[in-house]
Order: sequence, then C-alpha cells, then structure tokens
Amino acid sequence: MFRFPRAASRRRPDPAVGSLLAGAMAGGIHDIYGHTVTYVPEDLVFVDRLFVDLRTEDGFVGDEFTVQSLGCLIGEILVRTDGGHWSNARRRGSREDPMLEVVLPNGRAVDPIRAAYDCAGGGEDTSVIRFRQLALAS
Repeated sequence: MFRFPRAASRRRPDPAVGSLLAGAMAGGIHDIYGHTVTYVPEDLVFVDRLFVDLRTEDGFVGDEFTVQSLGCLIGEILVRTDGGHWSNARRRGSREDPMLEVVLPNGRAVDPIRAAYDCAGGGEDTSVIRFRQLALAS
C-alpha cells in the first residue's frame, strides 16, 4: 500500500502520488463493486453514489486512506479528461501544510482531496460532479 503524506507532515508529497492512489482506488472499485473506472466525467456519478452509500448515521464508514484515495480518483479524472496536472502546493496560510492539488488549463488550482472530505462529511451541496463544474468554470 502507498502511504499518503498527512497534512501535518512537512514533507512535500510527490505529485505522482495522486495518480498512484487513483489507480489503486480504481482497482479496488472494480474488485469490490464491478465498476470499471475509465477516468471520464461519468465515473463521478459512481463516486458520488459511493459517498452516499458509505455514509451512516455515525458518519462515513471509510477510513482516511479511503477518502484520500477517492479524492485522488476525482483529481485524476480532472487530469485525464480536463487537461489538468497534479502539483504540490502550500495553501491555507501555512508553510507547513503541504498538499496535492490539480492545476487546470484555466489556471485554477483545485483540491480534490478536500472535496472528498467534504463529500464524506455529507454537507449540503457536496457533490463531486458539482466540484468539477465549479473547477472548470472560468
């Protein structure tokens, strides 16, 4: 398994981690659910449904690695379909908060892992489909 750098780590993650975790999640989705991820926008419908199906009254049943890997899958769809690329950046006002993001051709840098955490939390208007629409808006 791949060890995903936690936000508290001072080490900057290698952008290749995004693609690796996305591939691992795609393989897991195929093995468990029989869905073949082809990294197209329609796969986001399946990912949205996963977030709903894995949510209980007690919260999201997936662990941190699962949420981060789903975020990487969301990001990899933006990379392969929408011409983005993985990058590492320090945002949220902290020099010690390295993270992965996807930089899109429109210049916008988005955080698909944060989007996955938002969806796992089940807040209002938390859809990965909506996340992609907002990311691509000029």
